[in-house]
Parts: sequence; C-alpha cells; structure tokens
Amino acid sequence: MRLWLHALRVVRPRQALARATRPVRRRRFPQGPSGPLRALQANEPLWRSPAFAPLGAQPEPGSRLARFHAGYGEDVLEAAREGGDALTPARAWIAAYPPRRDDLWHPYVASTRAANWIAAATLDPALRPVIAESVRRALARVAANVEDDVLGNHVIRNAKALVLGGVAFDDAALRRRGEALLRRELPEQVLADGGHYERSPAYHRLVLRDLLELRPFVDVEDEVERMARFAAASSRPDGAPALFNDGGLDVAPRLELPRPPTGMSVFEETGYVFVNEDDLWLAFDCGPPSPPFLPAHAHADALSFQLWFRGRAVVVDPGMPVYEAGAERDFLRSTAAHSTVCVGGGQFERWGAFRAGPLPDVRLVEADATTLAGRVRDARGVGHERRIRLRRDRIEVEDELAGVRGRSVRSTLVVAEDVGATIAAAGDTGREPRTISERFGERRPAAALVQHGAGSWTIER
Repeated sequence: MRLWLHALRVVRPRQALARATRPVRRRRFPQGPSGPLRALQANEPLWRSPAFAPLGAQPEPGSRLARFHAGYGEDVLEAAREGGDALTPARAWIAAYPPRRDDLWHPYVASTRAANWIAAATLDPALRPVIAESVRRALARVAANVEDDVLGNHVIRNAKALVLGGVAFDDAALRRRGEALLRRELPEQVLADGGHYERSPAYHRLVLRDLLELRPFVDVEDEVERMARFAAASSRPDGAPALFNDGGLDVAPRLELPRPPTGMSVFEETGYVFVNEDDLWLAFDCGPPSPPFLPAHAHADALSFQLWFRGRAVVVDPGMPVYEAGAERDFLRSTAAHSTVCVGGGQFERWGAFRAGPLPDVRLVEADATTLAGRVRDARGVGHERRIRLRRDRIEVEDELAGVRGRSVRSTLVVAEDVGATIAAAGDTGREPRTISERFGERRPAAALVQHGAGSWTIER
C-alpha cells in the first residue's frame, strides 16, 4: 500500500487520466486517413543507412517483448532496404493479423510498424497499394490511443508515426496531432544538456533516430544537435553507448555521430560524466535514475561507473536480458547488482517489471581533471558520497557513508571476465559469479568483487 501511495503522489495528471480511460480507448479501431500512400523521399538516404540495419534483437521466446517485436514490421523494411521480396511478408502479416485487441496492435507497436512500412513503401513502390489500408488503420489506432499513460519515448514514437503518416497520406489533422505532441513533449524530454530524461543512453539513441526521421518535416534541429552531442560523448571505445539503466546493443541504432570529445564531458542535468583520454574511458552515473513519474527503465545504480583501459572493458554494467517480471529482472535493477555501494536493500525499491520508488536524490559534487565526486541520499536517510581520483597509472575509488544505522553494507565492482587490470581493495574481498547481458537473452560470464563495508578500490592501468 505504501508503494502504491507513492506512485499516486508522483503520477502526472495526464498519466492518471490516460490510465483511467485506457480500457475504453483501447477498444477503438477507427478507419484512419483516406487517399493514397505517398513516398517520403526526403528520408530515403536515412532509411537506407546503417541506422535502420537490423540490430539482432532476440527477446525471450514467448515474452511480451517478443510479441511486440513480431509486430514492428522490420522484416518488410529490411527486404525493401535490400531490394528483396517485401510483398510476401507484408501480405502474410496483413492476412494473419487484422486489427484486434492484442499486443500486435498496441499503440507503440502500431506506431513502429506504421513508420517502418511508410519507410518500406518509399523504398519499394510496389508495396504502397498493398500496405496502405493496414497503415491507415495503425495510424488511426495510434491517434485514438496516444500513450499518455506511459509518456517517455513511447509518446515520441507515437508522434513520429502521426507526423510521417500525416505527410504520407496528406492528412493535415494527423500531422498537426503529431506536431502538437512534439511541442508538448520535447521541451521536457530533451534536457538542456542534450540528455534524454529517461537517462538510458541506449534509449537516448532510439529517440534521436526518431527525431532524425522527423527532421525533414518538423523543426527539431536544436534537439537533434544537442542529443547527438550527448550520444557522441556517451560512446564507449567500441562505439556502443554506455549501458546504464535498461537498454542494450539491440536497442541502440547505429547512428552517424560526431567524434567523441576528448577529455572530460560533464552532463550535470542528465547526471553523467564521461572521461575519454589516452588509454582511459570512464563513465560515472551521478544523477537521477529517471523522472519520478517514469521509473520503468530505471536501475538503482547511482554512483556506479564503467571503465575501459586500452580499448578493453574492465568495470562493466551488468545489463538487462529480460523485461518480464521476475527475480532476474528485479535483481539486475537493484543496487547490489551494480558497481556501487549497497546499504540494506538498496537505493530504492522495485516492484513489478517497471515500477520503482521513492527515488533517491543524486547529485554531482565535483568534476575536474583529477577528481569526480557524487552524492546520493535515499528516502531512508542513507547517504553515500563517492570520489573517483584519476591518477596517471591508476584509478582510486573512495566511499563514505552516513545514516547506515546497523544496516548491512556491500561495495561491489562488476568486472569483465578477462578483466585485464589489477584491482586492489581496502578490506577483504570476495568474488561472486555474475553475468553481463548487453543484448536481450544474452548472459555472458563475468564476476563481482565484493567488500563487506564501504572501503576503497584501486584499479591499476
């Protein structure tokens, strides 16, 4: 009951209203726009680029996420991109899945499929008369069911589908609906420093790709420029995003980004610091886990960090292989799973697959050439301050706690299987088997070094 009362306190009014009316709205399957489906030639180079190449996502068979992926229409788009037979999979899908109340016609899925099929019809003109009616119905489904109950990246995806659909069908009302959503959402979702308010670098790139599709039709140039700067700075040495919070390599599209800046990049509002110099790459999580009204993808990992030496991973994020509720997802969202200090049950409670709270207050304290420092204080009054000192030949991590009051304390570093660095601790250290999951369904061997108590770590380059 206490957690549900917290959820009621932080929910946005439009979220509450949308959740209350969702059972009625989800019954609606309007007809959608009339007229022929037109090509959107301005986006053809983007849709042919690596940004739309398959990412190899393999959600757990039978999971809800797997059902979502089955409705994204990616196979039709990929056939059109490659000059293959896109008509056969399109006709088969349309025949098998007419409009109905299931996950294949969920508003997010319908938004994704509508946009992908508009792209495919641009690349392969033979598709246009075949898919036009199904795309119309998908767009009408989205217009009647914008995901204000969820908000976040889902509403950006809804808006993208409505704008692209409005242009493709020459439907001014549909386009205006999508543009109005963007005017409402972008000032809040895209932070001043270019981060996305859900604080997932992987989902950040997914939202950025949506805006790149919209750029020929809507003025999003400022948001694209700021988000691209963040995406570049948050890139690991292998080009992938730092995998804080939910989101893996099969979520983040391969975008053409600016070169990652050298030195230290501070994104104080979003809550990340990235260091990229010589043979060192480091990412420090020193900000809010998420907006309080949208903790779906948040992990209790404040003051955790990721570290690479000489192009090789040393300290890593454990990742997330599943979105289904259960013990594995619950643990991998917890403080104990990450490279930070866990006091008692951790920085906040998780319940269900996508709920959490109350969230802690997390702040950047210091960021200069030699020192990074952050502070977290949770709803129990537990305080944790971490200082990371950047030395010429090593990294030193020091932790201080307050308000522990007899609770158990564990300091953890999750390290790559072949760590390639010497790690020393102030106190006795145990080693626990763990996994790294950078893609859905993936579980690669890793380990966790664990101290009982908040001591310090030294990692030699």
